[in-house]
Amino acid sequence: MKIIQVQTQAEAAGAQRVSDMVGAGLRAKGHEVRTVFMYRKTDVYDGDPYAHFILGQPPEGMADLFRSVAGLLRYIRRERPDAVIAYQYHGVAFGTLGARLAGARHIIANQSGEPQKQGLLGLMSRIDHLYGALGLYHHSVVNSSWTEKQFGNHVPSYRRRLRRIDHGVTPPAARLDQAATRRRFGLPDDVFLAISTGRITRDKNQRALVAALALVPDLHVALAGIGPDAQPLKDLASELGAANRLHMVGEVPPAEIHHFLAAGDVFVFPTRFETFGLAGAEAAILGMPVIASDIPVLREVLTAPDGTPAAVFVQTENGRDIAAAIETLRSNPEGAQELSAAGKQLAVRYAPATMCDGYAALLS
Repeated sequence: MKIIQVQTQAEAAGAQRVSDMVGAGLRAKGHEVRTVFMYRKTDVYDGDPYAHFILGQPPEGMADLFRSVAGLLRYIRRERPDAVIAYQYHGVAFGTLGARLAGARHIIANQSGEPQKQGLLGLMSRIDHLYGALGLYHHSVVNSSWTEKQFGNHVPSYRRRLRRIDHGVTPPAARLDQAATRRRFGLPDDVFLAISTGRITRDKNQRALVAALALVPDLHVALAGIGPDAQPLKDLASELGAANRLHMVGEVPPAEIHHFLAAGDVFVFPTRFETFGLAGAEAAILGMPVIASDIPVLREVLTAPDGTPAAVFVQTENGRDIAAAIETLRSNPEGAQELSAAGKQLAVRYAPATMCDGYAALLS
């Protein structure tokens, strides 16, 4: 089967890692799978033989946005895929339209966010609701029980298309040495290092973790990712007199993420919003003690099959609770080991093969 995956932007982020796993898993089953990005945001997919870009840079205005949409529709019509799997708000809106114009027999929408009400994303959510209600796509995939509930007020014809497929999480291929991984990213040896991954934005709330530097004098923090809040975080660390203890390593390619995670002593996930929380699950499966925002979806995802929490859940609107949790884990290695053991149990629950089998079943 010829399958095209549609993503909005090419960058190292959670939705893109999911489509990487789905693509690899479906290719292993004998399908021809490529991913088309509406625009190239960073160079992380430049060498990927299965990646194509409509625009070579992010759109700078409505004219560029229309160019990316028109180019996507032409691309899908030219390729004539048997199936289209669309991700993210814009990918679903325009990938579904392109799939219909190309006569694709199977169209799957992947819901990587809850329905929005305001602005452009609110418009995309209304389009998604219309598509699902009318059956313009065949299935709408949600990645957690919490996310599924967010669509509970949609019309019955929409809800009938919902399918629950939890994200897969790729485990590390081999045991990784902490000292070697720290050297790999230019991080200091012999310090207690809290790390976090994700786009550097207000919603990911890395500011709360950086604020903890003022409360734990010997703490170092390393952040992997790019985004508009990078410079404000550096400024905050300078204001706190901790500029030398904040390490911004930039964008880490998906193939390198396990090496970065292995460099840390604790993973901190202060995000304000998630539909799954792939970054936290990756760290937990690696065996890292995790400190996470106390939000319902993370309590769902970061709980081992036996009911044991795989994270310490804290309020993360400021750095105080994060700092306290870090100090508690440092003084209680047995508790940290219990978190590590619970996190490793998640590897079976979130096996990439299970996720790919779910998508293959929808396509069969």
